[in-house]
Amino acid sequence: MRAIALRRSALAFACAVVLLVLAFNVPDNRVVLFNTFLAYGALVLSLDLMVGNLNLLPAGHAAFFGAGAYASVVLNQTAGWPLPIAGLVAMVGCGLFAAVIGLPVVGRTAGMSFAIVTFAIGELMVRVVAKSPDLLGGTEGLTVSWGVGEDMPFGFTIYRYFSLWLVAVFVLVLLVVIWIRSSHLGLRLTAIRDDENATRGLGINPVAYKTVVFGISSGLAAAVGVAWAPMVGYIGPDSMATGESIFLLSLLIVGGIRSVGGALAGVLLLMILPLYLEIEPAARIAFVGGALALIALIEPGGIAGLARRARALLARPRIPA
Repeated sequence: MRAIALRRSALAFACAVVLLVLAFNVPDNRVVLFNTFLAYGALVLSLDLMVGNLNLLPAGHAAFFGAGAYASVVLNQTAGWPLPIAGLVAMVGCGLFAAVIGLPVVGRTAGMSFAIVTFAIGELMVRVVAKSPDLLGGTEGLTVSWGVGEDMPFGFTIYRYFSLWLVAVFVLVLLVVIWIRSSHLGLRLTAIRDDENATRGLGINPVAYKTVVFGISSGLAAAVGVAWAPMVGYIGPDSMATGESIFLLSLLIVGGIRSVGGALAGVLLLMILPLYLEIEPAARIAFVGGALALIALIEPGGIAGLARRARALLARPRIPA
């Protein structure tokens, strides 16, 4: 297990170096596209902590992305906290909040009932934002003015500056995913996923572990929101709606559950490619739906499953003629 962890950590380090080089060298007209990949890649990987490790489908994951963005903006603009400190507090606070509300949820629900309850929690959070015009901007959202003028570090644009933030968040999420899956915690989560009753007999408390992972997953989603809101200069309730959560689940399912490469491939195919080709929103929705249907028919394991099948075929020994 230690060898696997070291190999995965080395890959994460190499990934961080590549992303950092790209952050400095991506053409100006593609920086936003690069940042979008980093943000959605981190969101899908954080979502896979719940889906891949525990077979739980959170239908309100985007709500914590929005909660992190709103919390950091309010702390920065209203309380006057520096953005890095406000962001750290927002990430930790959202993670703890998710753990508190998740404790009764993961203990009493599973499968579709868990998805329904998390859907309700997400919708409730959206309604709270919409009904708070004075503090959170209500349905119109908040314009983010975080106090940086024209003089940016290294002569960067705002978008390229926040590429560094998003690279840091992406690598953080990647390292957490690798650490969990390469540790004894990952083994226990796998055991809980496969047979929850059996793990109780071994003295493992499934509710405690699921609550912790729910908090970590939600806190990481909040961290993405912290870096995203000041980059785009706006945060609104639409960004935390259930539709966004369903879209994140679609990216993960098409890419491949419990596969880092598959999850990122799903983001590239369903998020980045349509944006690059400037496909209309309605056609983009149809494209996502078609990809989901095709994956369900051909390979439920997603793009990662197709890749595994292709590797198996190539590795199969050929019978001499």
